[in-house]
Amino acid sequence: MVAHSFSLHLTNTPRSVRRALAEIRDRIKASGASVDTLARIEIALAEVLNNVVEHALQHAEDGDIHVVVTPQDGDWHFKVSDNGVALPGNGLPNPPLPKTNLPLADLPEGGFGWAIVNMLAHDLRYIRKEGRNVLSFVMTSH
Repeated sequence: MVAHSFSLHLTNTPRSVRRALAEIRDRIKASGASVDTLARIEIALAEVLNNVVEHALQHAEDGDIHVVVTPQDGDWHFKVSDNGVALPGNGLPNPPLPKTNLPLADLPEGGFGWAIVNMLAHDLRYIRKEGRNVLSFVMTSH
């Protein structure tokens, strides 16, 4: 099946994120994407969207998120924009994975999200434009 570009608007709620992730997964799956590709896309996109809701739009009453998905040359290109606060330092975080060789009770609760996105996606770019955060990245199909 030939894949086509599509876009979604969602609000800054976990429920809206879950619905958007399910719709994106269904549409990409319908194009014939592999289970592995779907899983990697869902993990990376869930991290991105949940970070937007939890941090950029944490105090926003009118949070607006726009996701554009474009298939190109067998890969999937994503653009996520929101009207939340800018990323710290106006740049992409690139943290190392937290140490995991600790007892379960001592593992950090957070800190894995951006490291996971950096491992799964490529060509990550972030800009702040006209009061909006714009993050773009590519997920390969293999």
